[in-house]
Amino acid sequence: MTAGAVALVLASTAGAAVAAGMITSSDIKDDTIRSVDVHDGGLRIQDLTPWIQGQINRVSHVGRLADHSDFTATNDTVSMTPDGVSFGPYADGGVGHGSLEFDGVNGMTLSDVKNLVYYIRYTSTGDTGGVGVPYLRVFLAGDHDAIFSPNTQSPDPDIAEGPFHEWVATSGSWRYDDDAGNGPDESFADLIAGHGSETITGIFVSTGFSSGQNLQALLRWMQINGTTYTFGR
Repeated sequence: MTAGAVALVLASTAGAAVAAGMITSSDIKDDTIRSVDVHDGGLRIQDLTPWIQGQINRVSHVGRLADHSDFTATNDTVSMTPDGVSFGPYADGGVGHGSLEFDGVNGMTLSDVKNLVYYIRYTSTGDTGGVGVPYLRVFLAGDHDAIFSPNTQSPDPDIAEGPFHEWVATSGSWRYDDDAGNGPDESFADLIAGHGSETITGIFVSTGFSSGQNLQALLRWMQINGTTYTFGR
């Protein structure tokens, strides 16, 4: 019998053994099955470990704002691009403005917010000294809001124009009903202690109503209570 014939017989025998259930998971050496060995559609998410299922469920790709009911642009200066959510440009950043609104935790209380992170860059003609930086607000029932301003973080605010910044708002300082920054910031823990029972009506990432000529920004992703939302078509 030729080598080719032997290989054919072995392959046929192996296929029959698999079909008959003679080869089980205990017969397969650990780390020998690769992704290329698995037929597309051959695995269900239920076949994965609970930890991996959790990681998959914590990442959500937002390709079009119109298709994701939790996100809304407040005006047409905020739009989806292949690289993320674009804000502006605003010829006068002190007047022009736009926000991306998230409504996925509306009705929950401020104390239910465990983590808020956003990854964004901004630019302008000239340097705004950090005043034009994109900021995050949590709006609350009764026409109240809490604001995270990167430029008021102490002791070393991370506010350079041009590069992307990962701002972990829930590890930073906040102000309550003080968008203008007339008073001092307080820790997120102190904010929760004073207003944790108030009801959330929206979370907004905003650019504008601040400073800068030709002010613009690009938001790549947000993380809200452990779920990461990535943006881009």
